[in-house]
Amino acid sequence: MTRLITTALREKGIRTLAKTTGTIPTLIYPDGHEEVFLRRGPSRIQEQIKVIKKAAKMNAEAVVLECMAIDPHLQSVSEEKMIESTIGVITNVRQDHLEVMGKNLDDIAESLSHTIPRNGVLITTDHRYSIYFRSLAASKNTEFYPPEEPEFVPEQEPERRSIFGENLSIAKKVCSHLGIAPSYNYPPDLGFEKELSRIIKIKNGDKTLFFIDAFSVNDIESTQIIQQMTLDERYCPRPYVAVLNNRFDRPLRMLSFASFLSRESTYNYVMLIGDLRQMAIRHIHREGKKDDIFILKNQEPKKLIEDIAQRIPSLEFTIIGIGNYKGIGGELSHFLQIEGEKLCSQSLLP
Repeated sequence: MTRLITTALREKGIRTLAKTTGTIPTLIYPDGHEEVFLRRGPSRIQEQIKVIKKAAKMNAEAVVLECMAIDPHLQSVSEEKMIESTIGVITNVRQDHLEVMGKNLDDIAESLSHTIPRNGVLITTDHRYSIYFRSLAASKNTEFYPPEEPEFVPEQEPERRSIFGENLSIAKKVCSHLGIAPSYNYPPDLGFEKELSRIIKIKNGDKTLFFIDAFSVNDIESTQIIQQMTLDERYCPRPYVAVLNNRFDRPLRMLSFASFLSRESTYNYVMLIGDLRQMAIRHIHREGKKDDIFILKNQEPKKLIEDIAQRIPSLEFTIIGIGNYKGIGGELSHFLQIEGEKLCSQSLLP
């Protein structure tokens, strides 16, 4: 979404600096080239100020920023003390960052509401909390752009059957508000958008593994969209193997994914890597799934692939990496990108 909006502004001749967050924080300069934003230590919202200062030095006419803060107080500080945005975007309300943003969707919606600008514009595609966000926007004298009707139904809108359908809708609305044409000249050179647009094939002895990287998709709902979009629509041989990477600082996310895998019939095998593996397998067992769940002790990508291949009797199978990118998830993804054969380079964008 950030790149879509930024590209549209740039094509209109508006000098724009942008920054994405997430897996690979990236600066997008007015001439369109991208540069990884280097951090010393953990991410901090203060880096948004650095970007604003950089934009001022290069005489940027527009700045497009992804909100970094997940703590509700810091979200409020970021918006009201640092950014003071003219257009605010809340793409959706999903169960992520439960340790900080709240234990249910209502809490998360309340947390996200701290990013609503004053005297500006709010755009969202979330239908469940549309009325809630509208009322809060009105209290801040902010114009509200409601979700489009009919609601997003993948079966009825095949051109939007991707996790980025909402991003496309948001980008169109932002461009419409600004009176400019939307752009689809989006080169996904960095970030997980590119990795999700292809399947990677790798040989291990006499076996052939197909890999789909969804490690950066951190909530169940988005993971299910990716699962449907890739496993159902592209050549991905069975059996299907879920590789769940956990982080020690995301225990609630681990529980969410463990519950999901305990009831999800799509996967024939579940492999646990990263942190909290014992907790994860106990939870999956308590939820009722007992068979074909493995804790992988190796934490080195090549050995992990060998370990998985040894446990699956089939000569062909598909792995989908889920849960968390940080740590062994990212290392495994990087290894497979280098060693594997990229089978599908078509973009997820229409």
